[in-house]
Amino acid sequence: EKKQKIEQERKRRQKHQEYLNAVLQHGKEFREFHRLAMTKMAKLNKAILLHHQNTEREQKKEQERLEKERLRRLMAEDEEGYRKLIDQKKDKRLMYLLEQTDEYIASLVKLVDEHKVEQ
Repeated sequence: EKKQKIEQERKRRQKHQEYLNAVLQHGKEFREFHRLAMTKMAKLNKAILLHHQNTEREQKKEQERLEKERLRRLMAEDEEGYRKLIDQKKDKRLMYLLEQTDEYIASLVKLVDEHKVEQ
């Protein structure tokens, strides 16, 4: 009977030890899973941030290129090309100034024509 009790105690302890080992193993796996998940999340966040930075840089380059092209056409006195670029950019202030300039030139032409007729 003593041997039976000792054997039962040994089996109980062994079962308890296996249980503790299983809990510890589960804890390790749990931490490893979440560490990997955090690593993946960090990589994804970094990739998204990099994508947005690249997109912003490309947009800035394109904007600068268009601005240079607009100024180049203005300096080359390519009025039609300049106006097209202004229309594409949809710059209301520049469009308004161009309209005002056109009206002013038209009024000057009219005054010159009237002056010629009077003479």
